[in-house]
Amino acid sequence: MRPYIHVCQCPECLSQADGPTCALHQRVNLFLSRLDEQQRRWYAALQAQELGHGGERLVAKITGVSEKTIRRGRSELDAELADRPVGRVRQAGGGRPFTEEHDPQIEQALERILESETAGDPQRRTKFKRSSLRQLSARLRQGGHSACPTTVSRLLRKLGYSPKVNARRKEAKASPEQRDEQFRHIEQQKQAFLAAGEPIISVDTKKKGAHR
Repeated sequence: MRPYIHVCQCPECLSQADGPTCALHQRVNLFLSRLDEQQRRWYAALQAQELGHGGERLVAKITGVSEKTIRRGRSELDAELADRPVGRVRQAGGGRPFTEEHDPQIEQALERILESETAGDPQRRTKFKRSSLRQLSARLRQGGHSACPTTVSRLLRKLGYSPKVNARRKEAKASPEQRDEQFRHIEQQKQAFLAAGEPIISVDTKKKGAHR
């Protein structure tokens, strides 16, 4: 089975520029695809440290390794890998590795899918989404990431989402096409405001009053 090779998301590579920097980033991701979980984060941490300020964010875009994972790698290197076992990827007693350990880009892929359909209560930390677990699993497969609904549910909790479908989606079963069109319009407006450097404010309103 051919290993997954991340496609660089840095501004230069996204502009489809055919230059030495893009070629270097492609080789970096090819190299990373042959490393195990801990080796990837250590290599990414070294590259981020070499770049200095803003290095973690840039390396995350280049490699697909999350900034949190890069910081973990830096901490382990700072401790001279004292708590890391030799000749073993996982700590002693570890079971079957999670999906994100052999596909470290899957979390970012899921976050990109959820970006345009995220809702939440500002008074709580839990976020909600519109798509079902099966729908998210199918969309991940389309992007080259294999994850069953159970794995998607675990990843959602890890990212701060509720695995349950947003209640508003259940209330709108009569007109799903109109609801999807509404969310696409909201996302377009959001991107337009972001491009213009304008702030985006999310307001959660609920109907109140006596029911007839």
